[in-house]
Amino acid sequence: MSNQDFMAGADALGRLDALFRPQSVAIVGASSDPRKIGGRPLDYMLRHGYPGEVYPINPKADRVQDVRAYPELGAVDGEIDLAIIAVPSPAVEQAVTACADKGVKAAVLFSSGFAEVGDDGQQQQDKLLGIARESGLRLLGPNCLGLFSIKERLGASFSTSLATMWPPAGDTAIVAQSGAFGSHVYVMARDRGLGLSYWCATGNEADVDVADCIAFCARDPSTRIILSYMEGCKDGDKLRAALELARQAGKPVVIMKVGSSDVGAEAAQSHTAALAGADRVYDAVFRQHGVYRAESINDMLDVAYACGAGRFPTGRNLAAVTISGGAGVLMADRAAKVGLDMPEMPAPAQRELKELISFSSPRNPVDVTAQALNDRSLLRRFVDVTLEQDCYDAVIVFLAMVGLFRPMMDEFHQMLDEMRRDAPDRLIVLSMIVEEEDRKRAEEKGFPVFEEPSNAVDAVAALARFADAFARPAMVGAEAAPIELDTRPNEYQALRLLAGAGVGAVDARLATTADEAVAAAADLGGPVAMKICSADILHKSDIGGVRLGVSGADDVRAAFNQIMGAARSASPNALIDGVILQPMAARGVETIIGVQRDPVFGPVVMFGLGGVLVEVLEDVTFRVAPFDVAEARRMIDEIKGRKILDGVRGAPPADIDALAETLSRLSAVAAASADTIDSIDINPFVLGAEGEGGLALDAVILPRLSG
Repeated sequence: MSNQDFMAGADALGRLDALFRPQSVAIVGASSDPRKIGGRPLDYMLRHGYPGEVYPINPKADRVQDVRAYPELGAVDGEIDLAIIAVPSPAVEQAVTACADKGVKAAVLFSSGFAEVGDDGQQQQDKLLGIARESGLRLLGPNCLGLFSIKERLGASFSTSLATMWPPAGDTAIVAQSGAFGSHVYVMARDRGLGLSYWCATGNEADVDVADCIAFCARDPSTRIILSYMEGCKDGDKLRAALELARQAGKPVVIMKVGSSDVGAEAAQSHTAALAGADRVYDAVFRQHGVYRAESINDMLDVAYACGAGRFPTGRNLAAVTISGGAGVLMADRAAKVGLDMPEMPAPAQRELKELISFSSPRNPVDVTAQALNDRSLLRRFVDVTLEQDCYDAVIVFLAMVGLFRPMMDEFHQMLDEMRRDAPDRLIVLSMIVEEEDRKRAEEKGFPVFEEPSNAVDAVAALARFADAFARPAMVGAEAAPIELDTRPNEYQALRLLAGAGVGAVDARLATTADEAVAAAADLGGPVAMKICSADILHKSDIGGVRLGVSGADDVRAAFNQIMGAARSASPNALIDGVILQPMAARGVETIIGVQRDPVFGPVVMFGLGGVLVEVLEDVTFRVAPFDVAEARRMIDEIKGRKILDGVRGAPPADIDALAETLSRLSAVAAASADTIDSIDINPFVLGAEGEGGLALDAVILPRLSG
């Protein structure tokens, strides 16, 4: 799939105005008791001032919570954008049918008892979706907690989190597959002062899912930051398209994806009937589309809070100005772990700072020492000098407990005003313990404040990753013709198929007799490698099916007979196609490249270094196909053994350009062959020195089974 096709599929994604911004709302199963599920949405909208029309539907009452009620949806004279369905599961099908007949545009289904309880529930849920698809009705749920739109004052939810106060308006959206967990995240966000644009819980996702909601927020002008809690995904292409919409719009997406452990994945499956998928593939998807994967709620909210300042560093160079040497060391250690660089302060600047405080440490971290508290002008000068250096993309200022002392804070706020005037676009993060009022004043000036300095460093790293993602152009991947397979190819055929598709492969020959082997060796010239060719024998060395460095007609003939004899003895039922001969490989770096089919995201390309780094350390990385050369380079840079490719112990640097081209090319082949190929294994792919390219020496291709 090309990038144009990929993004074309996103055109209709997230068009959910009737769900998030309805002009009229009907509540099917409306209750006069505001404590009941059917009573809470009406109570919330009445108390908090929803400006649109509200139609309670209750056949047993003329008025519900002092609002005129209707016996059925068809009795409402006006149009209905959104229906909230709060009835027991046996009555839901009738309610959805009534919505379709009335021309309702969207519906929120609170009711449970559908796909989350098993096959019978899934069948009932499928019926609801069929009714909705025929009429164009969009469904949120079932088994969901609903949504609330803060600026629209729409409370289409029965969450008790709305019972005491209406959320503060802001530019952060929260989308969760779990309603209770999403409510917990919302309350924590509210308590930390994060204002919201929308909150939504998607439940079983019969129709509207997390991807739809992310896409809506990506297009929504009032939303700048998108937070999501995910347990799984059913439509990988749609999720990727939504994430790409957000990336191209420059909107940070922070996702907490659970289900990485076997137990967690099983729990996610039973909870929302979602496919948990391979966790490493989700990591790859998030990296491809610039998503920050949060490890905890606090991590998620820290990053969202930092994004709220609206300043994203254009590089990864960090400076730390601190009144504590210990805090400086802590920040330096943390920066190294999260991929930030802390280059040394330029020598002229160091001399200037030493002249101000002779016992300071101006290298970076810049330790002002506690002397800055005796003469506050020194702190300002140290920060100014740091900001004047072109080599720093972000600055963290650590002030310990200074924020608790009013006289110092009054001066410090003046300093912040001047810093913002002189460096309006620079990311400057404060780490200090401070009173709430002073923290808010600093935030209003665009200075995020963290008590824990390590959290400040983590936030800078996250913002730098977003900046890098936002700066990337739209992906332009290679295109390829599909590899057509009728049966499973042997190794010789696999190598030829890859070579024909533009992936570098060794010049191999297939011999079915000893005479053919001698002729092939003479044609190739020099010593050759010889190995049994059989799709039924995967571990050739284990059965004596490999000979290396064979030269001369007599030795080639003997090796052929030995290999064939060993194969027939070890695997008498195997279909043997002959013996493969290929030139002995030149020295290079052994890598492994593969393609696997993920049930959610389709073909996924794997890359790693060969040998123990793969087998023991599992030092591999993944990307969903297809992707371009630039993405391939980012993929290569992620492995722990990356420095080996730069040349170690006198070895020359490997041909990274050829490797990136190969990965991108293979990704195009994998995407084009999604219907015919289940997996590709190239092991080893030997990478030569710069300019020498690389070759697949061994390959296995498995066709995709029909059905």
